[in-house]
Amino acid sequence: MDRKQKEREYFAHHAETFKKLKLASPSFTLKMAFYEKGRFGRNIQLYESELKKGEDLYMEFIDVIRDESGAEKDYSPMLEDRPLFKFQANPFYEEEYELRERPGYSVYIISASELMMVQPDGTEISYSLYEKRKEEAKKAADSLPKLQKTLSVFPDFEEEFTKKEEIVLDEAPTDLPLESLSSSTLANISLRDFAAIMLVRPVSDKEWLNDMIKQAKSEI
Repeated sequence: MDRKQKEREYFAHHAETFKKLKLASPSFTLKMAFYEKGRFGRNIQLYESELKKGEDLYMEFIDVIRDESGAEKDYSPMLEDRPLFKFQANPFYEEEYELRERPGYSVYIISASELMMVQPDGTEISYSLYEKRKEEAKKAADSLPKLQKTLSVFPDFEEEFTKKEEIVLDEAPTDLPLESLSSSTLANISLRDFAAIMLVRPVSDKEWLNDMIKQAKSEI
């Protein structure tokens, strides 16, 4: 896998944002954001060579896909919304961050809370605010099924009751003249009939009721 090629692909995803920032060649990289025992929240590691530049560093979080031998095979975006983060250059990195020695190189462990999230329009918000907004959006999305999704007081009876079997209570004969129906009660109508009456729509399976609704609508 060509890491540099992958970085170029991910960089292209944020090209419009960099245009808004008027940055032709910003320092951009891909980082894993991990949890670690004894530390709060996610963390990233930055190479000493990256910090020594004294430049703001832009990044996207990734997950590493490995093959059977454990070698890096590919990368995938860690976050679905694919945010762009910025680490602001810090000349005091040697004093403020934990240094860890690796074979042949050194890295500094930095809390993701120190990052800024760069929005598509180029404005910035703190990492903590980004996470807060994301959590609020998730809660709002989870609650949507519990909300009334229509402004109508009544559901779409015609759609619902054409799909489901009706519950009919002692249905009155449909061949009786209208005059003889004056003694009918609610016990003689189905839920579909009730829907037809409330919606003033001839959707009942009783022709006499549909005729009454049509006549009533013509007189309005």
